[in-house]
Amino acid sequence: MSNQDPNWQKPAASEEHPVFSEAPVFQPPVKLKHSGPGIASFIMSLVSLIGYIILAIMVINLMAHFSQYQTMNPEVALHQTGTVMIPFIFLGSLLLNCSGLVVGIIGIALKNRKKTFAITGLIINALIIVGFIALLAIGLSIPNSTADIYPSSVQSL
Repeated sequence: MSNQDPNWQKPAASEEHPVFSEAPVFQPPVKLKHSGPGIASFIMSLVSLIGYIILAIMVINLMAHFSQYQTMNPEVALHQTGTVMIPFIFLGSLLLNCSGLVVGIIGIALKNRKKTFAITGLIINALIIVGFIALLAIGLSIPNSTADIYPSSVQSL
């Protein structure tokens, strides 16, 4: 006779060995999507960079016109080089950089998204803004008249 009770059931596999209780379920890795604000920030940085390149070409063209004729006739300068657009292109590009910086920060803050474009857009926008501030500081530090360079040549009133 067996010393086991027929009403007694054998324990389930999970009670005997918890490590081997169930086979692991394979789940494929989840592919992360790119961050929408990150892509927008990257595109804004590229568009503003193109705007600054166009702006530089227009300013170089204006300076070439000035050096060729040694005078700045406003009508000729406005018609030939499109100088009216220079401030609008500059302000538009600067506005794109500032908004691209904010959108890039939003893109980095999103969870479960790839951050490649957000980081790239943020870096490009930040470098352009820092470069603009540096150029502005250099431009303001340069003396604008000979009185700043040679104060002794200016007679006191």
